[in-house]
Amino acid sequence: MKKHKKNNAFQKFKGVRWPSWLNRRTLILLIIALLFLGALSLAEPLPRADKYSYANLTPTPFPEALESGAPTPLPQEYLENADQTNGILLGGTILVLIVVFGTLSALRRQT
Repeated sequence: MKKHKKNNAFQKFKGVRWPSWLNRRTLILLIIALLFLGALSLAEPLPRADKYSYANLTPTPFPEALESGAPTPLPQEYLENADQTNGILLGGTILVLIVVFGTLSALRRQT
């Protein structure tokens, strides 16, 4: 009687040295992420050719020429909410400063 050698595909990987960051948890996360990406790619409907036909396009008219030095016409909503824009800019600037100073203080503590 002949002895049959185990021809298992997983035996090839038995002696392979994997990187230290590639453990079971990382592999499971990568597999789940690939499954979600696959589901997302299959969930999007394919575009129909007749919907995106060039025959349905209408050319955009050229904008009216403005005199040099004339004010740019802004919608009334923009003119009414000018103070809100200043508040948003101030808040965004404060958030950026908090992040920058927090990062600098954390870096200074590490050294």
